[in-house]
Amino acid sequence: MWPGNSRNLQDFLTHVAIALLEMDCLAFLTVAVLLSCTSCIFVPLEGKHVDSTMKLARDMTLECVYPKIGRIIQMSWRKENNSSKEKIAVFRLPYDLSIANGYKTRVRISNNTTNNKSLIFNNADEEDTGFYLCSFHAFPHGIWEKRIQVVQSDDSKSQVFLDPDVTADSQVTKPRRNVTIMCWHDSDITVNQVIWERVQVDRVDFIGQCLESGLQVYGSDYEGHVQIDCATEEYSTLVLWNVSASDAGLYHCSCFGANGKNESGWTKLTITGNVPLISMQHIVFIAGASAILIIITLASVVAIAYHKRKKNKNKRINMMKIFYAQRSHNCGCQHKANANRRQNMASSGETQDEIYENVKCS
Repeated sequence: MWPGNSRNLQDFLTHVAIALLEMDCLAFLTVAVLLSCTSCIFVPLEGKHVDSTMKLARDMTLECVYPKIGRIIQMSWRKENNSSKEKIAVFRLPYDLSIANGYKTRVRISNNTTNNKSLIFNNADEEDTGFYLCSFHAFPHGIWEKRIQVVQSDDSKSQVFLDPDVTADSQVTKPRRNVTIMCWHDSDITVNQVIWERVQVDRVDFIGQCLESGLQVYGSDYEGHVQIDCATEEYSTLVLWNVSASDAGLYHCSCFGANGKNESGWTKLTITGNVPLISMQHIVFIAGASAILIIITLASVVAIAYHKRKKNKNKRINMMKIFYAQRSHNCGCQHKANANRRQNMASSGETQDEIYENVKCS
């Protein structure tokens, strides 16, 4: 999440983890401990930031969605009180959920997906203001954290919530495109830092900021999804990659000058049109699947017809065999009857002209 040596250290430990796992599965536990201690090994260069600021409400949801692809091992919710951290809930996959006694009747954890473990409050009050920390322990990325601050509805000293009368530039785009939002400032202002935020009625999300040292710090929800450039003297740019309908909204930039002059700007981003349901890849896939289905259907029809024809042919042959067998049997019975009659006549001494009977047996 933070710039500086921590990222290099985590990358190094990740490679070590992969190598050790090939030798011994127990090494994973060792590396997990090392990864969890990275926050102790380095000191953030510019201090901590808050990823989201929310207004206190009786029923509120502190959103926490793990944005990466990896094997999630455990997640937890804690409340930060000065130097201490109060445990709220610990979730060990797949089903082991433990909620602290003081929160059991007031909170629950969303169970929509494995990577979505938002904290849902029921009947929240003033005591629920403060800082909350959501942590995901995953392999091979290590620990991912999101810090959320809950403030009183009338306390907006540190954050500017959505003003319905604000004047904002308008920008329109379509889904799946990259969008560049610009923040202009006077060229005579020596800018020390620029902060980008996404502002909603009851929530402000920290997108990122450019520091005086030239480093960029990104919010947990936006790291890997945006890029900030503050290299120019007249403006700063925010690039959103592969936007979707969820990226629509109001974006705010704040420029802080070394001489005490500050400027800010607002941009309203509108996402028009729907994501095409059928792309060229989908068309090729559907056409290929349809062709295979047609071939299978035709082959089945031909096989059934051939089997039925063969069955009918065998049936006709069997019927002909039965017919000829019955004819042969009838002819044999007729010959035997004539022979018996002649024998009876001869034994009785009767003389009679010879009678010939033509019997056709075929």
